[in-house]
Amino acid sequence: MFLAEANPVLLTLLGLAFVLNAILLIVFVLFRQSDTGGVGAAFGGGDGGGALGTKGQAVLDRVVAFMGFTFVVLALAYSLVSTGGRDTGGPGPGPVSETTDSSSETK
Repeated sequence: MFLAEANPVLLTLLGLAFVLNAILLIVFVLFRQSDTGGVGAAFGGGDGGGALGTKGQAVLDRVVAFMGFTFVVLALAYSLVSTGGRDTGGPGPGPVSETTDSSSETK
């Protein structure tokens, strides 16, 4: 029995958590101040202290790093739950299965 078949609620909750994490990660990355100015400097961002200040940037950097880690963990968990940990026939050698044709056997 596979995990997704055993508990579809788990699959739904992981999917919702994954999408919510992705959206929040995008928002927090957009709030993050660049070290070199980047595109923000082209639109008048300049080298100001930023909206959150220096300590706020340090906290925001940690939040972005944690959410990035959480994004990867949720992606792996969702993949394991949705496939049930079974081989989906992707690239690479798989298990060799022996098939016998009953018509070619001699009795």
